Amino acid sequence: MRRYLLAVIAASSLAGTVHAQEYTRYQGGWNGPFLFYVVQQDTGAQGPPEVYPGVLQIDFDGRVHGTVPEAACTLMGSSTDYVSPANASIELTVSGCKDARFNGHFSGKLINNPALKYGSLRLSSMRSLDSGTAQISAIIRH
Repeated sequence: MRRYLLAVIAASSLAGTVHAQEYTRYQGGWNGPFLFYVVQQDTGAQGPPEVYPGVLQIDFDGRVHGTVPEAACTLMGSSTDYVSPANASIELTVSGCKDARFNGHFSGKLINNPALKYGSLRLSSMRSLDSGTAQISAIIRH
């Protein structure tokens, strides 16, 4: 019985370690709310932001793909380590969006917070709009 109890304690402590390690690398499956908004440099946000559930997959070879179905957006691109293996620089092409301002090339960062178990994604459009710059942000989890 004692041996069984020790095995259960060891397994549960290992499971907690494995779960925490999920946030020490940026690769893997992510999901959560994606915030779409347009920012004008002098006046801030233009119009109300829109929030949609989405998914993002970052493969170990650096490929990135995902969808934000309610916004009809498809995400495709690449990632590389940024400062550490926990964080990434991301380049994405966003296409098919209902709101055409969000179609195009985006660049940004995914910063992990292992202690709080989430990643913060911040992307900016690489093209200028008359109305400002399209931004996509998300607080995502494995």
